Amino acid sequence: MTDQEILRLLPIAAAAVAVGDDRADAQLARLGAYDEADQASVDRCLQGFLNALVRGAWERGWAPADVVQHSRRTLEAGVEPLLLAAISAEHRGYRPSTIDPNWLGQLTDLGVPQPFTELSLTAWAAGARVGRYLTLHHALSLAGFLQTLPVLARLYPLPGTTVRRTQPAVPANGKMLARIRGLLAKAEATEFPDEAEALSGKAQELMAKFSLDSALVEAEVQIPDDSAGRRLWVETPYVSAKAQLVGAVAAANRCRTVVIDELAVVTIVGAEVDLQHTEILSTSLLVQANRAMLAAGKHIGHRGESRTRSFRQSFLMAYAQRIGERLEQTAAATQAAVPEAAADRLLPVLAKREEQVDALFAQLFPNTTTRRTRITNGAGWNAGVTAADQAQLEGRRQVRR
Repeated sequence: MTDQEILRLLPIAAAAVAVGDDRADAQLARLGAYDEADQASVDRCLQGFLNALVRGAWERGWAPADVVQHSRRTLEAGVEPLLLAAISAEHRGYRPSTIDPNWLGQLTDLGVPQPFTELSLTAWAAGARVGRYLTLHHALSLAGFLQTLPVLARLYPLPGTTVRRTQPAVPANGKMLARIRGLLAKAEATEFPDEAEALSGKAQELMAKFSLDSALVEAEVQIPDDSAGRRLWVETPYVSAKAQLVGAVAAANRCRTVVIDELAVVTIVGAEVDLQHTEILSTSLLVQANRAMLAAGKHIGHRGESRTRSFRQSFLMAYAQRIGERLEQTAAATQAAVPEAAADRLLPVLAKREEQVDALFAQLFPNTTTRRTRITNGAGWNAGVTAADQAQLEGRRQVRR
């Protein structure tokens, strides 16, 4: 086949493999049944095809972590190393100075091969010890997946474009974040509710204090606009209920959220320090809520029918609402504890942050719909409230300046 014929076949073959079409095997055999020279042509065209599809994902608003997270729910596990190699190859053409630092951080966290190297399907297959047929299958599965990614709100500048670099007034406190993560990790691991309460409460106390402290520091300088967005991919099922829990944490930390149920992803918009805290606490509370939900067991109706799904949905929604109430109380108490002289400097900063977050939210999501979910299981609701009450999250320490 000529390169033009191969390039015409690839999108069709990728779509067929992605959905398990009956024609997939025939097309795979057609692409793989050539001599060494023809296989080199197929590989070259397929490598270029993947490169263009990866770039297309960035242009549709996806970031590296988003693509990998979504792929883990859609593709076979063996495809992920090829996806990481394709992402690495696509970045070869960009100068590091034209890639957003947060984007680079995602690449590092995901283990994307660096320095960025060209993708060779033959070399990749040899390193992964994968045969020719399976290599083509993985590559076309990946291509079919990338072809169908929908458009998302763009949270980062595209790689290769001008990157706005702002120096935050308050640098990230690595020791503080490490301490918070350590407390929440212990809360998730312990089997004793009282200990989990104390650990989670201490973590929230540190978060609230640090957020207000950073706002007071900003009051001494020009207030930067460090509002941004992050995506949190939640586990299925019960996506809407879990998204409500993330939304409750976000609201208590002056952030806003949007959920895409079909993708099971929540986008959080807020100031940088508040985004960090929302992401950390939401992740931990989702773990704790899921553990409490499973501990409540399965539920059977009066006629012997299963009510487990409705019970768990109601459980998580009640948990989210009650946690939100408690976090709001903690946030209000922490702010009320600020000395009067400091409060006069604090309030304008918080108001400016809210204005910046609202402006970015409106830019990213000009059309949103508020949706309410029905409660269909009273026992689940009551159990969720009880579980949330056990996860006490109250901060009492005063902010001193």
